[in-house]
Amino acid sequence: MASDPCPSLLAFRNASYVLVLFEGAADDRPEMQEEMLANQHDVLAAHNIAIVRVAGGGVFTSLDQAMDIEADDVRRDLEGPSPEEFEAVLIDPNGATKLRSQEPVSVPSLIDAIDRLPREN
Repeated sequence: MASDPCPSLLAFRNASYVLVLFEGAADDRPEMQEEMLANQHDVLAAHNIAIVRVAGGGVFTSLDQAMDIEADDVRRDLEGPSPEEFEAVLIDPNGATKLRSQEPVSVPSLIDAIDRLPREN
């Protein structure tokens, strides 16, 4: 079996897209991203998008529940930014990186990015 592109997020494999938010920036990008995702849980669920936040050395769900995943593992697997930087990374159900942005990403932009991906049969 080929090595997994993102073993730290194996729990999501073949189940959902994952938007990983590295929220270390001291500017307003993490807050802007949170505002863009606020009240969008139904839309995200309808498009099978899970949110994983990497902040303060921990990994959390969109509902601020801690996850049993090491922040350093996610950062290493995704070649994420330093702990002081912001980055949004979209992972497909196979664990492959499909989008990277140093700026907050809107839900319509996420859905558009997913809709443009080739469909596997």
